[in-house]
Amino acid sequence: MRIKALFLSFCLLLILNLTTCLGYNNIMYKHLSNEYNYQTYKVAVEKIYVCNKETGKLEEYNDAIHDESYLSTTVYFSVSELDGFYGGEYILGDGTRTESMVLLEVLAENSKILLENDFYKNFLVGNVVEIQSSDWVYMDANFYYVIGVRYGETQYLNAEDGLQNIVDMMDKDRSLF
Repeated sequence: MRIKALFLSFCLLLILNLTTCLGYNNIMYKHLSNEYNYQTYKVAVEKIYVCNKETGKLEEYNDAIHDESYLSTTVYFSVSELDGFYGGEYILGDGTRTESMVLLEVLAENSKILLENDFYKNFLVGNVVEIQSSDWVYMDANFYYVIGVRYGETQYLNAEDGLQNIVDMMDKDRSLF
């Protein structure tokens, strides 16, 4: 009887662990869907990275992105250290490990808007851009999602559309709890 109770307890804990670690839980959803949890920063974008879908590694793109193949790819802006942001180490496409850097994530749908609005044609790596981003760290993961991008006098991605794309992404990947 005791072994059976322990086994059932173990199974219950395993199921709870698996179901709560997958997808966006209610805490994450509530935080990331609230526009007030995104701040505006003026940052110099040092490099642009795209995640290679086959290898899962980051590939650096110093030239402007003009290709339609990037429409379904998440883009990362590498920026200088910012207050409230924690850098991480990443493995690049050539297998090298980076030192600590801050990557702001531009979801594929938001990157598509940037591409359609010619941001990648007009922007030069190293220039200062105004970005609206979350600076949230939750359960040892950085959630540095970009919802707005302004370069010069042009708004290339407005916060309303950018946030809606994040909400849509989370809706497709909700956890059970």
